[in-house]
Amino acid sequence: MDDAKFVLGSKYDLRTKLILLIVANILIFLGFGLIYQSLITSFFLAIIISDGYKKSALRYILFFVISVILEKSLVHLNINFLINLLLFIFAIGRKFLPCIIVGKWILNSTSASLAVATLQKLKFSKDSLIMISVLFRCFPTIRDEWSHINMAMKTRGINFNLKNLLEKPTLIMEYFFVPLFVSVIEMGDELSQSAIVRGLDAPVQKTSRYLIKFRKNDISDLTLMILILSTVIFMKVLGWDL
Repeated sequence: MDDAKFVLGSKYDLRTKLILLIVANILIFLGFGLIYQSLITSFFLAIIISDGYKKSALRYILFFVISVILEKSLVHLNINFLINLLLFIFAIGRKFLPCIIVGKWILNSTSASLAVATLQKLKFSKDSLIMISVLFRCFPTIRDEWSHINMAMKTRGINFNLKNLLEKPTLIMEYFFVPLFVSVIEMGDELSQSAIVRGLDAPVQKTSRYLIKFRKNDISDLTLMILILSTVIFMKVLGWDL
C-alpha cells in the first residue's frame, strides 16, 4: 500500500523513543558532574524541541537552573533538615531529568493505537499487547475521573490540598482515594474487555493505519546517541571523572 495512505504520527518512531529511554537510564549512572548532567540533559531537550515540545523543554530548563542555583547558594549554609531534604529532592530530580524528559515525551506523543501497532511489529505476545493497551488508555481516563471527583468534592466544601491531607487524612482517603480506586478497578475491567472485543488477541495478521518505520530523524538521533554513549564509556575506561 502507498505510504501516503498511512498516518505518520510523531516525527520519531516509538522504537527510537524506547531506545532513547534505555540509554538515558544508562547515561545518568555514568557521570555525576554538573557539566556532564547539563550536556546529557541538553541532548534530550534538543530532541523533544525538534518534535515540537518547546513549552515542556522550557519548564525542564527552568527546573534545572533553579535546582542548580539553590544548591550552589544554600550548600554552604547551616540550614535545617527540611531545607536539606528539599535540596536533596531537587538534586535527585535533576539527576534523573533525562529519564523524566524522555518518559514524559513518550506518554504525551504516543497514542494507544500507535503503541499497540509498534509492539505488534516487534512481535510482542498477545497478553502483553492487551496489558499495554489498557495501560495507555487507563492514564487519561484516571486523570478525567480524578478531575470529576475533585470537582464534586469542591461543591461539598472538601478540597484536596496539602492542608486537608495533613489535618484530615481519613476524610481525604474516604472521599477522594476510595472512589478513585473503585473507578480504576472498574475501568481496568472495561478496558480489558474493550481490547479483547477489538480483536487484539485474535490469531490473525493485524493491519494498522500507522506507518511504523525508521526515518531520517530516527537514524540521525540514534547515530548521535550511539556516538555519545560510546564516548562516555571510552572516557570512563580511561579514568575520566565525569
